[in-house]
Amino acid sequence: MKSAFVASLALAAALAFPAAAHTPYLQPTTFEPDGDHVTVMTALTNGRFFVPEFPIKGDDFLITDNAGKTIAGKGLTLRDFGVFEAALWGPGTYRISTGERNVRTLNLGQVGDKWRPVKDAKDGPVQPPFVDRATLPADARIVAVATIVRSDAYVTKGAPSSTIPPATGKGLEIAPRTAPNSVFASTGFDFDLLFDGKLMPAALYTVFRANDAYAAKTFVFNGKTDTKGRGRVTFDGPGVYVVEAQRSWLQGNDVDAKTYLYSLTLEVTP
Repeated sequence: MKSAFVASLALAAALAFPAAAHTPYLQPTTFEPDGDHVTVMTALTNGRFFVPEFPIKGDDFLITDNAGKTIAGKGLTLRDFGVFEAALWGPGTYRISTGERNVRTLNLGQVGDKWRPVKDAKDGPVQPPFVDRATLPADARIVAVATIVRSDAYVTKGAPSSTIPPATGKGLEIAPRTAPNSVFASTGFDFDLLFDGKLMPAALYTVFRANDAYAAKTFVFNGKTDTKGRGRVTFDGPGVYVVEAQRSWLQGNDVDAKTYLYSLTLEVTP
């Protein structure tokens, strides 16, 4: 299983398709806590929410209120997933986040017009999708690509805030235009997709409904942001949904090459 995970991250780093990778997610025990904290679980999964396959590397979490106040905390990483008790210091809406985590750095080599993950045979058997470094030309272009993941969820204690926690302006993230704890199946969810605070026009995103393992009909929605970088999701019913997006390192530079994987967990009510 671990080798399959590494291979999927290799594909995520090399390709520009979110489906090639495991998706990070953050799952609150409730979206409307009434105590002084809420517990969340985090993991990576291969499209089955919420069935954890691997924990997200790292144990740092961030809690941000609607005024932008952010408190960092430490969670506990188990063998299959991570858990965290997020402190809530008053009524209102909070964003809970894993923050950006570098889960893997892989070397990619250019083979013709494609990029393939590279491995040295001395480190063990070389199996697809990896290629043996010794088989590449001496002048082959090789780039070290980091895979950065981040997962967010919003919870509201008591009455919702009049404003929502502000975007960080760093990396890949969704900035909700619809209040994230007031999403209804009948009206949908509107958002801005940002990278380093700038809107991302014509960017792809995918939406999954959680807990669909035994559903007669699963829900998967593939969308693209408009020319302004805004996205919209319509739902076929209430439930918990995960919105995921990716930014390939090919959209940046090879000096500080990074592929970003992001997800937002939403509760959709009737």
